[in-house]
Amino acid sequence: MTGIDIDPKLRYGTGVQEITQPDDVKNVLAEQSVPIAARNKILFGFASGSSDFLPQSAVAVPPESTLTTVTVMQFPDPESAERAAAEFEEADFAVAPDQNERVQLAKYPLAHSHWRPGSPTIGSVVAHGNYVINTFISTSQPDLTALTALVEKVYTAQLPMLDTLTPLSAEQVLRLDIDPEGVIRRVLNPTQLPVPQVGGLAAYELRGFLHWQTDRTAAKNLYANGERFVFSDAYSATTNSYTRGIAQSFGKGIGRFLDGAILIRTRDTDSARALWSAILDAPDTGQAPPNVPDSKCAELPTDRYVKDWICAVRYRNYVGYVWSTQLQDAQQRAAAQYALLANSQ
Repeated sequence: MTGIDIDPKLRYGTGVQEITQPDDVKNVLAEQSVPIAARNKILFGFASGSSDFLPQSAVAVPPESTLTTVTVMQFPDPESAERAAAEFEEADFAVAPDQNERVQLAKYPLAHSHWRPGSPTIGSVVAHGNYVINTFISTSQPDLTALTALVEKVYTAQLPMLDTLTPLSAEQVLRLDIDPEGVIRRVLNPTQLPVPQVGGLAAYELRGFLHWQTDRTAAKNLYANGERFVFSDAYSATTNSYTRGIAQSFGKGIGRFLDGAILIRTRDTDSARALWSAILDAPDTGQAPPNVPDSKCAELPTDRYVKDWICAVRYRNYVGYVWSTQLQDAQQRAAAQYALLANSQ
């Protein structure tokens, strides 16, 4: 779930965090939660941040912003999930027991929630089947009614989505088909990543892809006809911040690697052609890779210490992005991506 599933105003992505081991939990919850996650045998999880403010790297989040961090974690069974949720709450509450105050949610009485009176933040956690959902919200004013209403909107959006997702056992995780639709093998993989990685080598549907986009409303409209989105060394699955465990940890945006690739499979050739035409505003036709049809390149503005060249290619119902810090390298990657698509069966 992204912020636009909660409220259209929360259109900006502010960071993501993968959870593959108990120690990762400290990046989104209180550090005291790590032994709780281990004791209850957490399997995996994912956190995503959203805001009504366009994030900028190395720029403080304005105090008038609204930020939400939603973390979903899977446990082996409902009993361990319920136990973990209650223990997470107690550990977080105990960080400042003399300042925190319990909060009851009218729509979700089984959720564990608390806030500090006078503070514009609230934390909440609830077990739902094998899953534990944790949310931390920061707003411009210490308005408990508004804070609890936003928490309830998070659960109203997130819980039904989890009902459609069958929990996995630890064995099933290991036996998952890593490329059931044959799309991962079609993306350029110059660093030869051997196995799927979150943000590194993986395939997503549209909602999953949106977690990695800064303006999720614009991306949802632009990529509406995309069926699968494949990453290769594309994004960093860690928050770009200097703080941990709070919504503000997800206030500095999503980190894109210096070079990588994204491959998009659209519904049909016409959808791919329309998407290819809409992306890379005002490219220089002289920068397109030689002898590669339906290709174009452009230099993107960046605040990083290196240049940011990106090329796009289209083949049938696929559109590929490749990028690099050098134009010639980006062109060569584009040619390689096109050849890989043309030669794939």
